[in-house]
Formats: sequence, structure tokens, C-alpha cells
Amino acid sequence: MMVIIHSLLLKLHILAGVVALLLFWLPMFSRKGSVLHRRSGRYYAYLMKAVALSGLVMTTLVWFDPVEIKGAGLMVDGQIPQRKFDFLLLMNLFLFLLSLLTWVTIRHATGSLLCKQNREPLKHWSYQAPVWLLLLVAPYAAWQGWQFTMPLVMVFAGISLVTCISILSYLHTKTVTANRWLIEHASAMIGSGIAAYTAFFAFGGRALFAEFLTGHWIMLPWLLPSLIGVPVTFWFKRRLSSPQNQSAI
Repeated sequence: MMVIIHSLLLKLHILAGVVALLLFWLPMFSRKGSVLHRRSGRYYAYLMKAVALSGLVMTTLVWFDPVEIKGAGLMVDGQIPQRKFDFLLLMNLFLFLLSLLTWVTIRHATGSLLCKQNREPLKHWSYQAPVWLLLLVAPYAAWQGWQFTMPLVMVFAGISLVTCISILSYLHTKTVTANRWLIEHASAMIGSGIAAYTAFFAFGGRALFAEFLTGHWIMLPWLLPSLIGVPVTFWFKRRLSSPQNQSAI
């Protein structure tokens, strides 16, 4: 039964993910506040929430029954070698981390936009719980990534920690600038895109580059969304934090 549920969720996950990857660019480059910007952003958020939730459910199912759902192709003489089994669990942990990061970022993108200057609804425990969970999971994922020499896992554990600290700082700092909600919204949207494109290149799009990139070079497209997206996020935050932009909101 769990295998069937996992298979159905995987199809939904892939379909929603592909559409979201294409739709991501519409709100990014359309005129802010326009009908196209608002509508495409809303649909992108719906799709990304579906991607994140399906990812969380699928990874949870794998932890309940890893052999039945994922281990069939790893069998050797009826058993899975311990090293391969541990690596399977690491990849599942990485997917859980990505899914949780996607959920936290896309929900923060919509939450900060809806609440704007009124942060009180975002301080509710139900809103903060996934952020605190991600804050706990990230160090463990970093340690596991170190054990298996997986820089990608360590990089995203670091991005997750920075994301959590940034969100919690926004929620609990006594006073923030008038346009801080806009900075949170835009940064979280970019963050969700980084997670989505990384998942695509690391898993779904891996075959596209296998012929051209070998050895450690295969990690280049996996890290590319972070190498581009993180500096863009910092630049965007710096730009909107300037006194001129603060007074304009």
C-alpha cells in the first residue's frame, strides 16, 4: 500500500515540480503588483506547496519502509549492503531537508506578503513549528553529509540554518523597517526556487549532464542554483534595505 501511495505522490510531485520550475520566472520578471505578477506568483506558490508536501510525505514513507519502497534495486544476494543502505537513508534525509526548506520558504513568502507589517499571525506556534524543525534537522544533515563526503548536503544544511535564523529574527525582532515584509517575501520566493532547481538538477535532471560532466564535475549543476541564487538574494536584500527604498514603502 505504501509503495502505491509513494508512486502516486511521485507522479504528482514531478508534474507539479516541472510546471513550477517554468512558472517561477513569471513573477520574478513581470512588473511587481501587476495582474500577471500576482496571479503567476499565486499559482507558483500553490504548486510549490504541493511539491513540498508530497516530498515530505514520500520521504516519511521511505523511512517507514526503506527496503520495500527504495531498496529493491540495491539487493545483493537478498540483502542490501550496509554502506548502500546508509547512503539510501542519507539521500532520503537530503530530500526531506529540501522538501522542508521548500515548505518553509514558500509559506514564508506567502505569509509575509499577506501579513505585511502585521507580524503577529506569523508568531503563532503552527507557523513557527516547521522553522524550528528545519533548524533541528539541518545540523544533523550537515553531519551526515560530512560522514559521506557530500558537499551538496552540507551546503543545503547551511542554507537551511541561515534561512531559519533569518525568519526567526524577522518574527522576533522588536521593530523592523516598513518594507521588511517585501524583503522577506522576495527572498523566500528566491529561496524556494533555489531548492526546486537544486532538486531537479540533483535528481530529475541528472541524466542531462551525465554525458558531459563526470566525476566531481557532476556536482556543478547541483550547486549552480545556490551559487547564483544566494548572491542574488543578498544583493536584493541590500538593495531594498537602502534608506531610499525603506522610506519609499
